[in-house]
Amino acid sequence: MILLGGRRYIPCGMKHKPLQIDWDELEAAFENRNEDLTYYVDLVTGQVILEGEGEDAHFDEDAEMDDAVPEEAQPRDETTRLYVVSFTDDDEIDWMDEFIEGDAMDPELKETLADLVAMGPPQKFKDELRQHADVRARWFAFRSERLHEVMDAWMESNRSAPRRRRPGSSKVEQRNDD
Repeated sequence: MILLGGRRYIPCGMKHKPLQIDWDELEAAFENRNEDLTYYVDLVTGQVILEGEGEDAHFDEDAEMDDAVPEEAQPRDETTRLYVVSFTDDDEIDWMDEFIEGDAMDPELKETLADLVAMGPPQKFKDELRQHADVRARWFAFRSERLHEVMDAWMESNRSAPRRRRPGSSKVEQRNDD
């Protein structure tokens, strides 16, 4: 059992059929860095669902929310929710270091970017790239590749089989069985 955002999550035991996943929605879920919002994939429908602040706006008080669930309701042994866990700032900083090392940019810019990455938050790196459109485009293509690798690894680690391949991916095999 894993505790994730205060929720119990059991990653094994349930047979997963191939899911019809909206890859753009899943990518947006992985891009989410807002701690008040949580995304999950419904393992029955394949939908990417957002829950968080404002999602239960029809409940005025927490007490009303508590009253909406019967006390005798038993917790489920398994869940149909597969929570999306986004990458961290440390992951993104590692990607930045890897990009700087492997990109054929101007040596002076390479040194500037390396210094910015070493100093702190990823935003300083991104701010500097605004002045270098060609390098910025290469960075976002590189970052997108890394994000897709994280998504693919997450799907594999959770034994979730998409029905169709993520666009641009050679890693996930296409599946047509229901």
